[in-house]
Amino acid sequence: MALHLILVAMLVAAMLAVLLPLARRTRRTVVVSVTPLDLHRLRLAEIARDLDRGLLDPSSAEAARNEAARLLLRSADRGGAAQTAAAQDGEAATGPLRRRRVVALVALIGLPALVLPLYAWLGSPGVPARPFSAGLAADPGRADIATLIGQVEAHLAQRPDDGKGFEVIAPIYLRVGRYQDALRARSEALRLLGETPDRLGGLAEASIAVAGGVVTREAAEALDKALSLDPKNPKARYLKAVALEQDGKRDEAAAILEAMLDEAPPGASWRAGVEAHLASLVLPAGGQAAVIAGLPRAQQGDAIRAMVEGLAARLEQQGGSAEEWARLIRSYAVLGEAEKARAALAKARAALPDEASRARLAQIARAAGLGDPREAAAPPRNPPGGGSE
Repeated sequence: MALHLILVAMLVAAMLAVLLPLARRTRRTVVVSVTPLDLHRLRLAEIARDLDRGLLDPSSAEAARNEAARLLLRSADRGGAAQTAAAQDGEAATGPLRRRRVVALVALIGLPALVLPLYAWLGSPGVPARPFSAGLAADPGRADIATLIGQVEAHLAQRPDDGKGFEVIAPIYLRVGRYQDALRARSEALRLLGETPDRLGGLAEASIAVAGGVVTREAAEALDKALSLDPKNPKARYLKAVALEQDGKRDEAAAILEAMLDEAPPGASWRAGVEAHLASLVLPAGGQAAVIAGLPRAQQGDAIRAMVEGLAARLEQQGGSAEEWARLIRSYAVLGEAEKARAALAKARAALPDEASRARLAQIARAAGLGDPREAAAPPRNPPGGGSE
C-alpha cells in the first residue's frame, strides 16, 4: 500500500509540474488611454495661454491653431490603424490560450491514462512486499557476498575493537581473493582476542596466500607457535607439511600427512584435501613430476601408475632404502590398490631386516590403513588346538 501511495504522489507531482506554469497569467502593463481629441484640446488651451501672456501675436496664434488641427487629422488616421492592429493582436492571443488548454487537458487525462496501464503491464503490483532484511534472515545462504562483506565492514568501522568481527570476515576475504585484507583481519583478531592454534594457523594461511603460496618466515613462525600450543591442529600440521615440501623434504611432509590421515576422526572435512596432497607427493621430484603434472587430467592417472610400477620393478631387482619402499607402499595405497600395497610391504620386510627400517614400514602401514605388520607376523601365543603333550 505504501508503494502505491508513493507512486500516486509522484504522478501528482508530475502533473503539477506541467499545470502550474500554464496557470500563471501573463503580466500586463496598465496604460491610461488618451484620445487624439483630448490632445487637441490641450494644444488649443496652451496656445490661448501663450496669446494672453503676449508670447504669441494673433497671426502666430492662428497659425498654431491650424497646425494643431492638421495634427488632429493625422492622429485620427493613425488611431484607426492602431485599432485594427489591436484587433489582430487580440485574435492572435487566443492561439496560445488554446494551446495551454490542450496541454492541460493532456496532463490531466492523458498522463494517467498512459502511465497507469504501463505500470500494470510492466510492473508487479500483485507481488507482496518483502523487506530486504527479511529476505536475508529467511535465506542467508543466498545473500550477496558483497552485501555481507559491506555490512561487516560498516560494523567494524564503528567498532574497530570487535575481534570477533575480524575473525568472521577473515575467511570470507580469503575465499573471494582479498588476501591482503584477510591477513589484516587475521592480525587484528589475533591482537584483540589472543593467540590460539586456530588463529595462528589462520594467520599463516593468509600470509602464505599473500605470498602467492610460498611459506614465508612469518608464516613458519606462526605455524611453529600453533603446533607448540596444539601439536594435533589439522591446519597447522597441513601447512607445516607444505613448508617441508617446499624445502625439499618430501618424505617428512608425506609422513605428516600420513599421520594426519591415520589419526583423522570419522568424517573429517579436511581428509579429502590431505589425501589429494599426499597423492601429489607420489610424483617424483624433478623433471618427471613436471612432465606428469603437465599432462591432461585423464592421462595423469595412467602416467602415475606406470611410474609406480617402474619403481616396484626396480626395487624388486635392485633393492632400495626404507624410504623408497615406503614410497611404493604409500603409492599403492593412494591409488587404491591395497593388495599390491600389502605385497610390497611383505617384500620390503623381507628385504630390510633391521629394526629401524621395519619400524618405519610399520608406521607407513598404519598410515595407509594396512594394519601393523609386526602384529600380523607375530605367532599366536596360544594357537587354537595347541597344547603340551
